[in-house]
Amino acid sequence: MHNPYPILKTACLKKILLTVLLLLGSVASRAQESMPLKPVKKNYFQWELAAPIKQNEAFGEDEEQPFFRPGGAYLRVGFGRRVVDWMSLGLHTGIEWKSDPGLVSAPVFGNIKIAPKLSQDDEVRPFVSFGYGKVFVLNKDRFSGNFLRGNLGLDVAVLSENEERQKGVLSVFIEISYYHFKPEDFDNLSTFNIGLGYTFL
Repeated sequence: MHNPYPILKTACLKKILLTVLLLLGSVASRAQESMPLKPVKKNYFQWELAAPIKQNEAFGEDEEQPFFRPGGAYLRVGFGRRVVDWMSLGLHTGIEWKSDPGLVSAPVFGNIKIAPKLSQDDEVRPFVSFGYGKVFVLNKDRFSGNFLRGNLGLDVAVLSENEERQKGVLSVFIEISYYHFKPEDFDNLSTFNIGLGYTFL
């Protein structure tokens, strides 16, 4: 079965994921140098909506065809704990639909997120996150495989009505996901996604 996401080949994806991991380590190192290791110990609950973007094969046939088009929809939720102010660990899951090849799957993965404080007002933070776990196919032959994702985005603080405390975080992000399925007759998938999320603190 051919890979329906030709703009992301496996070799290219691995290089990008490696870059994300190196960035993750660099940000973590800088965060440790610039911020005290003050425990926060605050739980969080998060939801995410995302869509895989793929190359439009009909691009160029007429002027109305865009270069990219949506290739499905993802809904994910997660819960975990903020270990320190700039780092959180959690367990996430969800349901994902990919229009081509008509795949419905459910990933279950551990997630680490680093969001360093870069300004005094602390209302906007860049973040990187990395997730690894399992993915279970819910249709077709119901097989499973490994799941890997890397995110890069921005967090915007949502304050309470009196602005005395932060009650949540609104996130926008880009994501690269990799699915390594076990059946030899089913190609591995790699997708480029854009998404929106909200974290309840």
